[in-house]
Amino acid sequence: MTSQPLSADLADTYAPAVVQAALISWVRRRWPPIALALVLAAIWQGASGTLFNAYYLSRPTAIAAQVWVWAVDGTLWRHLSATLVTTLAGFAGAAVVGIAAALLLGSIRALDRVLQPFVFVAYSLPKIVLAPLLILWLGIGSWSAIGMAFLTGFFMVFFNVYSGVRAVSPALVDTVTLMGAGRLRTALTVRLPAALPFVALGLHQGLVYAFHGAIVGEMTASNRGLGYLLVYAASDMDANGVLAALCVLAVLSLILLRLLALAIARQPGARVA
Repeated sequence: MTSQPLSADLADTYAPAVVQAALISWVRRRWPPIALALVLAAIWQGASGTLFNAYYLSRPTAIAAQVWVWAVDGTLWRHLSATLVTTLAGFAGAAVVGIAAALLLGSIRALDRVLQPFVFVAYSLPKIVLAPLLILWLGIGSWSAIGMAFLTGFFMVFFNVYSGVRAVSPALVDTVTLMGAGRLRTALTVRLPAALPFVALGLHQGLVYAFHGAIVGEMTASNRGLGYLLVYAASDMDANGVLAALCVLAVLSLILLRLLALAIARQPGARVA
């Protein structure tokens, strides 16, 4: 009769201690970079206006104040959400198409010989030169930025997964084929599971490059997003705005990569070095 209230009391007693212990453990693991960042920020704050002109490099306190102003008036959340949607949409398309294309070309040698030169030519092109074409096809706005994110992320996913698919033991593939498995079943049950470490690496790099592509797309062909906010601040010669946008971009990229790493870590056999 009293066991349930007792367990609830114990939970109320020990839950704060568990949270506190986890927080202390996290700080202990992360304190060197945190301490270095605080020291550099202090040096920057002290040197601004004395060793260099604050007009060009501003101050950490002024940058934090700018981020706060954006957060209060809604500017930060409006552009942050736009960049997040652009990045995730481009990355999702790059992941699905990249993995499918890698499985297809890695499994069918004849198709690989025909299409491989075209893939390498497309990969060798600087993606920024495709911005005018994306604007022509998709117009100025979010779709052009999503297209840029997709293109930059696709090749990272494709080439990593393609390398993993081609690295699968031919003897294993021949054994499964002799047992009656077709190309599709072999690709999904043998090649793809064996290439999971390459898939994880491809997704990691694909997210980074999709994020880069989203920012470039917003800077060149959009009227919203953190990339647009960065260009807008630069056009006003606003060092506070430029550096504040860069700081927000840095934090957002770290959060996205950390979430992806946690998701990958939950999949057995898939690890990012």
